[in-house]
Amino acid sequence: RSRGLGDVYKRQEPVFKDIMRVSKALKTAHPAINALLQAKMQMAEEKKIEMYLEVKSNLKEFQVEPWEMCKVLANIIDNGMTALEKCTENRILSVEIGEDLNHYFFNIYNNGPQIPRENMKRLFEEGFTTKKEGGHGMGLFISKHIIQRFGGTIQVDSTSEQTRFEIRVP
Repeated sequence: RSRGLGDVYKRQEPVFKDIMRVSKALKTAHPAINALLQAKMQMAEEKKIEMYLEVKSNLKEFQVEPWEMCKVLANIIDNGMTALEKCTENRILSVEIGEDLNHYFFNIYNNGPQIPRENMKRLFEEGFTTKKEGGHGMGLFISKHIIQRFGGTIQVDSTSEQTRFEIRVP
């Protein structure tokens, strides 16, 4: 039996996906943010979550301290992964980093369950959590304060199709 290009591609696909994943994650000017994104992609793979990363800005003039932005991104990405654990298949998390004339933006989407309306109002409150075990409820509160300290905004929208966190920083 002759082996077609499809067979060759199938064998190379995991390596190709890894190369694409690494090259996409390492586009910002901040090694800490690059390392965080790389670690989260690996975590997503271990949890069988398809994570897509689109970096359209190198964040060169970004004013938020990289370690502070890592706290924000880690929190929202981790919350998204936790939400996706409730889904049995087709679990997708997407991170988009970009800029326009006035803002840097970070959009983090997941296709997990919709956040109930009564929880939406309280998401950024100190101590609010939906997790059973203790030690939670500070992440989004801290994230919001970090972003606001730099003149930015953080908003969330949740429907039955997706939950989206949008961060905008001047």
